[in-house]
Amino acid sequence: MHRAFETSVNRRQQSLGGRWEFVPDPNDVGEQRAYFEAFPDDADTQQVPGTWNTTPEYYDYEGPAWYRRTFRLPADAAVRLHFAGVAHEATVWVDGDRVAAHYGGYTPFETHLAGMAAGNHEIVVRVDNSRTATSIPLPGADWFPYGGITREAFLETIPSVSVDDVTIRYDLDGTEASVSAAVAVRNSEAESDIDLSVSVGDARAEATAVAPTGESVHTLQLGLDIERWTLDRPKLYDVAVTLTDEDGVEDDHRDRIGFRTVSVTETSIRCNGEPVDVAGVNRHEDHPDWGHAVPPTVMESDLDRIERAGCNAVRTAHYPNHPRFLDYCDERGVLVVEEIPYWQYDEEAFARDSVLERGERMLTEMIERDRHHPAVVAWSLHNECYNHQDGVVDATQRLAEVARERDDSRPVTLASNTNWRGHEDRCLQHVDFVCLNAYWGWYADDRNWKEFLADVRDRHPDKPILVSEFGAGAIEGERTWNAQKWSERYQADLLSEAIATFRDAEYVTGWTVWQYCDTRTDPRKAMERPKTKNNKGIVSEFRRPKDAYWRVQELLDEGSSD
Repeated sequence: MHRAFETSVNRRQQSLGGRWEFVPDPNDVGEQRAYFEAFPDDADTQQVPGTWNTTPEYYDYEGPAWYRRTFRLPADAAVRLHFAGVAHEATVWVDGDRVAAHYGGYTPFETHLAGMAAGNHEIVVRVDNSRTATSIPLPGADWFPYGGITREAFLETIPSVSVDDVTIRYDLDGTEASVSAAVAVRNSEAESDIDLSVSVGDARAEATAVAPTGESVHTLQLGLDIERWTLDRPKLYDVAVTLTDEDGVEDDHRDRIGFRTVSVTETSIRCNGEPVDVAGVNRHEDHPDWGHAVPPTVMESDLDRIERAGCNAVRTAHYPNHPRFLDYCDERGVLVVEEIPYWQYDEEAFARDSVLERGERMLTEMIERDRHHPAVVAWSLHNECYNHQDGVVDATQRLAEVARERDDSRPVTLASNTNWRGHEDRCLQHVDFVCLNAYWGWYADDRNWKEFLADVRDRHPDKPILVSEFGAGAIEGERTWNAQKWSERYQADLLSEAIATFRDAEYVTGWTVWQYCDTRTDPRKAMERPKTKNNKGIVSEFRRPKDAYWRVQELLDEGSSD
């Protein structure tokens, strides 16, 4: 399914993966013509999960499109219909009735359907990947606007009283954890007495409660001796919630968690109180064969290569990556900085209708989805926005408030290139550490990293710096005698010089090179990018290593032996 472990052992789960009927709708007439009631007879097909932009017929298509399939229920039931990701705007009909709508291609949504009859049923989904003045991201954002049902879709048969979710919070005192488990319960029928239990590892708490009609939250407390999650020993604990209603019907919900603390000092990010030398990459979910719908084997092989280079961190550029990828990071002890897809917004963009509201919702959905991942050590609010402008400062303050309201256990950051533009970054006052983007030696040569870091430190002396983007483009296989730009050697040399500078600055807590692999760019930028790709990857789009990959590995090997 969509995780690296079972999320329930009692529920009947039905994958909706496979071939769906598919119709592009460039004139946006599908709703008017009621495709959700009578799907066009001349429909094509597309794979789910998948993106139409990896198929020759629809390689460059951007706009509305429609999907259809049927499913069968063996008996009358209530069901939970879950979409792990639809890029980017989705409207869902079941048996001709509109049941859900969602904006945002990188966070999940679901709907509960009570009283479904046994037999065949139809799902129709309208998908729109258009980038507009109010979309997130904006037109021209430097990654491809893949469209489709790009992550898993599935059905779960649920009882009338079911576990909707659980939120685990904890306090640590050495090896002792005090855990609070807030269990969200959904009841589609009359008020019911329920028995609840929550287990974390070998510890267990039980309670009886009343579940009113609708939604309710029930909190259980438990304590246990734990081994802390660390990069070297990423210990994980299974979480199981079980519910039994007054008729003896049982439901359950499964998750995982690791116990650790994350904190920030003036010079470092710390895990369990110990400073972490962050060495990582920025990773887009992108592959020539699958686009955003990267399969699990590629996720794992990406991490194999990232770890083989000696890296210990990933910045998810510039959106929440697949939750299964985060599961793998949890298992391997790879740190993650996770971000929502605001990219180069100014105050005019933030002022447009729905833009800030959509971002708040995306941020909330990201935190709710990923709050239990120990690998995720920070929430990032936006990337390379116009942080000297009043409207951006106000939006940042609101986003930071939302992040801290939803989760006060992790630091908040943003990726700034405002100082690089020559302006004062006024948004960094609202975050806990600086993520800094600059491309000295690539887009500009009038300064160097040493001078620039010193200047930023003078402006923000109380916050550590993570260099979140730096690098150079390199065409795979391009080699020249004098290491010209776009050659593999130029890229490798630039990374070497920059990393050496970062290591010398005691207030730099680490770096994430831009980027892990070459990626397909927005069609609006295609003429600016050789091969229509962002070629700054240390491996190619097909994951073949460039000289820069081996140079990073060499530098990290040297650092580990010091």
